[in-house]
Amino acid sequence: MSKKNTSISLQNYTLRYLVVALLAVIAVWAGLFYAVILEEVYDNIDDGLKNSKIQIIREMYAHPELLNTREFGINQFKITPLPKDSVYDFSDKFISTFEFMEYDDDDEPVRLLETVFNDPRGRPYKLTIRASIVEEDELLEDLLTALVALYIMMVASIALLNRYLVQKAWKPFYNILDRLKQYSPGSGKTFEKEPSVVTEFRVLSEELQALLKRNEAVYASQKQFIENASHELQTPLAISLNKLDLFAENNTLPEEQMAELGKITDTLQRLVRLNKSLLMLSKIENRQFTESESVNFNTLIAQLAEDFEDMAVFKGIHITVSGTGQLVYTINKGLAISLLSNLIKNAIIHNYKGGSVDIAITSTSVTIQNTGKGYPLDETLIYRRFYRDIHNGQSTGLGLALVQAIAAIYNIKINYTFTDQHSFTFIFPEKQHLS
Repeated sequence: MSKKNTSISLQNYTLRYLVVALLAVIAVWAGLFYAVILEEVYDNIDDGLKNSKIQIIREMYAHPELLNTREFGINQFKITPLPKDSVYDFSDKFISTFEFMEYDDDDEPVRLLETVFNDPRGRPYKLTIRASIVEEDELLEDLLTALVALYIMMVASIALLNRYLVQKAWKPFYNILDRLKQYSPGSGKTFEKEPSVVTEFRVLSEELQALLKRNEAVYASQKQFIENASHELQTPLAISLNKLDLFAENNTLPEEQMAELGKITDTLQRLVRLNKSLLMLSKIENRQFTESESVNFNTLIAQLAEDFEDMAVFKGIHITVSGTGQLVYTINKGLAISLLSNLIKNAIIHNYKGGSVDIAITSTSVTIQNTGKGYPLDETLIYRRFYRDIHNGQSTGLGLALVQAIAAIYNIKINYTFTDQHSFTFIFPEKQHLS
């Protein structure tokens, strides 16, 4: 099973990585910013608690009765006596916790400062000062919400802006691609340069123009050579075959020599077929079959089945054609005939007496199934040029190579399967399918 093509445009490919990078970078900076603001808020609160500590201890020295403050009151501090014969840490400790607030009827965040001090008589006391951070906490929540909104809007804005800028900056590149898609060697249309202020795009356009000019010259030369070579080969082959036929008709030769003469004739005829097949394969690969028309494959297959009927009857093979839909496709009709006739002919040749060839047509596919060898064909070899059955001396080994070349031009997929019979299925693209 072939992997699904998951290609992506250069613009979206670049934008995807940019968005991912922005998401990560801005998220890190937003997190750091929030952490700094949070630290600053707590630092300000802690400074206030430290100041309150100094004032409370000063007042305690002036008014010793404050040492009896055991619960938080309106002054938001409490003093707890400690055992005298112990060692204490006199440093400040800050704690963030939650306490019940009557006004909100809920637990709200508070910041506590805990420290130890000695009264004028040297007795240790624990001082706990409380500061509500409800307003600061709400401020931090609002700040976090604003940061998230800013984060989303910034990433979206940068992505959209970058998409517009990238689309505008890369427009010459996509224009070059469009011109390349429309370019076809031998069509007479030249590849025009794409003007651009970007050096790389301008150089790419100029180099492509020069490359395609050279390609056009090579294509014309190759086309001329193929046509000349084919013509030069066909003429002597035809003359040789005609002379052999005349020689066989006008001379009385021993039976052994007539047999050898027949072998020479068969070899020359195979060479003629080989020359025609190679010429056609070359024309297909060079896209010289430019004329296309809407071809009804139901009608075409019925005609081909009728054309091959005599050959099938001679070999004792039964051909059946069935259809569950109308398949109409835009294709060069000559290539369509070659596409189907090669497989139908193979299905008859590589069959046995009393066998069958079944052709099934749907609105999107054609399946040619036949009896024959009781083992599957090697899919890695059957489409290679000159690969053929060693027992079939008449085969050129180019039939399936032609089939694959034609299918490749029109994006037609070929599936081969084997159960009890050999089955080739042509699957036509939906985009060009007409029914």
